[in-house]
Amino acid sequence: MNELPATLEELSRRLWDERRVVTYLLFKLTVTKLLLAADERRFVPDALKEVERTVELLRDGEMMRDAVVRDLADVWRIDPERLTLNELTRRAPPPFDHVFNEHRTAFEGLSAEIEQVASQNRSLARTDLDEVQGTLDQLTGASDVSVSTYDARGQVGYRRRVGDRIREEL
Repeated sequence: MNELPATLEELSRRLWDERRVVTYLLFKLTVTKLLLAADERRFVPDALKEVERTVELLRDGEMMRDAVVRDLADVWRIDPERLTLNELTRRAPPPFDHVFNEHRTAFEGLSAEIEQVASQNRSLARTDLDEVQGTLDQLTGASDVSVSTYDARGQVGYRRRVGDRIREEL
């Protein structure tokens, strides 16, 4: 049973490392949101690469944590799949029960924030794509977008798709 405190300590360290990476991921997603909102499209690909790198760091951390969880499951002789943060909080002796509960609360909050920012990013990106699609539709006539314009006699109200004009010129 001497290995239990060392394993719990190692797991707590791994969770702290993951929390730092998840917080950094939230930061990178927020930067991406700000770039999208500021219409700084030229920097968005770089920001998304940074998000991808951070997700890779998170995956690496998850693999290291998973190894420690398996070790702890061996000590407690239970299935590693059952060792959620709730279960760790319930099973761990003080002060680790409190530490794991703090990790659980922090991860829940970070997860909610990440989901909110990711949703905002998707909405901003979708808006940008919708604007681009609308412009392309007007230029190519791919939709039924009609505009009021002047006809050859200079009278207003002549309705035709912008794409039709482009095709006539070609």
